[in-house]
Parts: sequence; C-alpha cells; structure tokens
Amino acid sequence: MVLVPQVLPNNTVEFKIVQSLTFGDIILRNNIDKRSLPFSYNALIGGAVAVTAIFFLQALIPYISNNQLDKFNWLFESLNIATRYLLWLFIMPLIYRYLNVMLWQKEQALYTKFRSLISGVLLAIAHSFISYWMFIGIYSTQSDMNLSSAMGHIMSAIYVGCVSSFVELWILIGFFSAIDYYKKYRQQMITMADQEKELANAKLTAFRMQLHPHFLFNSFNSVMSLIDIDKLKAKDMLAELSILMRRLLENDRRHTVTVKDELSFISSYLEIEALRFQDRLQIQINIEQGLEDALLPNLILQPIVENAIKHGFNQSTQACKICINIKESNEHLFIRVEDNGVENPIIPKLPNSGGIGLQNVYRRLEQMFDSDFIFTVYAVNPKGFGAQLQMPLTLSSFS
Repeated sequence: MVLVPQVLPNNTVEFKIVQSLTFGDIILRNNIDKRSLPFSYNALIGGAVAVTAIFFLQALIPYISNNQLDKFNWLFESLNIATRYLLWLFIMPLIYRYLNVMLWQKEQALYTKFRSLISGVLLAIAHSFISYWMFIGIYSTQSDMNLSSAMGHIMSAIYVGCVSSFVELWILIGFFSAIDYYKKYRQQMITMADQEKELANAKLTAFRMQLHPHFLFNSFNSVMSLIDIDKLKAKDMLAELSILMRRLLENDRRHTVTVKDELSFISSYLEIEALRFQDRLQIQINIEQGLEDALLPNLILQPIVENAIKHGFNQSTQACKICINIKESNEHLFIRVEDNGVENPIIPKLPNSGGIGLQNVYRRLEQMFDSDFIFTVYAVNPKGFGAQLQMPLTLSSFS
C-alpha cells in the first residue's frame, strides 16, 4: 500500500491509502489492448538474427572441432535454424499483445489455466508445423529431396519440434512478463517518488502555515502595546505590517528563497520592531561575497530573530543588538544569529523543547535536508543568545 498526502483547506495534511500493484495485478491488468512492443522492431530483428547465429554456430562447432567441415551441410543447417527462429520474429508481437491469455497465473480459475495451456500448445504446434514446412519447401527447391520417402522423418521431426517450440514459447512469455513487470515496477517507483515529494511539500507547507498565525499574533501584540503610548507609531507599525504581509503572501508558495530575499524580509520585519524600540535596536549583517543568491528555506531566519527580540530585549532598557553572520565552508552554508540580550539564557534541547518558532525551524530543516543539517542554540559570552544553522549550499539558477 502507498500513502498519498493531501493538503486540506485548513492546512492540515491527510493521508489516503492506495493499494499498490502486485506481480499478479501487473500482468492481469495487461488486457487484450492495443499496445506496442517494449522495444523497437530494429532491436527485435537484431535479437532474432543474433539468436539464429548462436544456434547456427552451435551446429557448426562440432564439425570444426572434429575437422569434418567438408561434411557440414550449410544449406540444410542454415535453413532449418533460420526458418525456426526467424518465424518467432513475426509471432512475438502477437505473443506480447495476448500475453495475459497465455500466461499461467496462480490466482486464475481452473478454466483459465486450461485455456492458457491449450493456447500455448496450439501456438507451439502451429510454429513447429509452419517453420518446418517452410524449411522443407525452400530446401526441396535447392536439393534432390524425395518428399514421399522422407515424409515419416518429416512428421517425426515436426512432433519433436512441437516440444521445442512449446519450451521456446514459454521462454518468450517469461521474457515479456519480466519486461512488463520491470516497466510497471519502475513506474510505481516513479509514482512513489512523486508521492514522497508531494508529502514533503505538504509537510513543509503545514510547517510554514504554522508560522503565520504565530507571527501575526506577536506582531499585533506589538501594535497593541504602542496604541496607548504613541498612536502615530502604532499607525506607522500597522502600515509597515501590511507591507510585510503583502511580501509574505507573495512568497507564500515558495519553499526556498535566496539569502538576499530572506534578509530583505528580515529587514522589513525589523523596521516594524524598530518603531517599538526606537533607537535602541541595532542590526549588523555580515554576508560573505557571492552568497546573496544562495538558497535557504523560506522564513527560516524570522523565528530566530523574533525569538531574540521577544526573549532577549522585551524587558531590557539598554541598546539591543542582533548580529547575523553568513558564510560558506566545505560546500555548506553557515548562518549565525546572536543577540546581546539576557545573561545566562535558558538553552532549549531541540527539537523536543523550545518555543514554536525554534521547533518549527528545526522540523523544516529536517524535512528539507534529512540529516545533512545542523541547528544548535547556545549562550553568548558575556550575555545573549545564539543560534547556528548549517545546510548544503545551493545557488539559485536565476542568479
């Protein structure tokens, strides 16, 4: 069974169970429909010629090894082998089209199994008769064969050939069944990969949607705290917040953004907070040259910066400083965010503790990069809180 993710209107993820294909399903669904061979006719002809050449060499090698090449009947052996195996060349498209009629399935009814067996036997008899009489017809025109005296030997050869044809038929059926199974298995793997990608996108969307009400709640709290103190600043903050929300909606469907776009959003967010902190909020951004177009998860820094302001500066009357450092090392992107907030801050053990924002950052990094990421938080000396992120470095193709 396969789990198929679906995003509901309330931004929750629901999983639907879909029955996966078994080997029997794969073959039984190949009804008598119009379908072409799984390879080109040039490949089919090349394969038939190759098989014919192999069996011809098999007949020739004993004469060569015994130094009796002069006794080898080139016309007889070549015609006998060519008519037998090249005839399969014309029958193979028919076998592939009606594969489910001749294939014996464990879950089939007794009548269906009997039908498959009879179909195989009849086709093998037809192949043996047609191929051998083609051989006799061509060979008799090139030699002094007396058909009436050789009829008993001819019929015996045809009956023995029926057994060989039956075995060869089931080898072809097995070959085509293996190709069909591989094609359906590969398609199922592609489908599962697409479903896993859809699931990952659904989870990322759910994580990002979790941030939106959290962000809005804190932003409106900041506006409310200013209304009674400075109505003009509260009005300016609402105007800035509306601009920020517009930018948030513009990037809503994007799971990744460039460093430049993320820092631009952070700057707009900090402009809102600066109205509340007046001149006490200082921002320092250091970015290594060439990393402006590096990709990172959308809104990955905002919860970290918001955490610094909420827990580091809310009760402080001193200058508040946030420092963001971005650099590259060993094909990984390193981001460090530090503040000079409280002394001896409580350091949560992610991902099981900490606020919604920090846990959300960890879960999204885990979803996008599996185990190829680092997200740690630590105390800054002499005071403050720090967070460090490490993820694979990927540059935007639009840079």
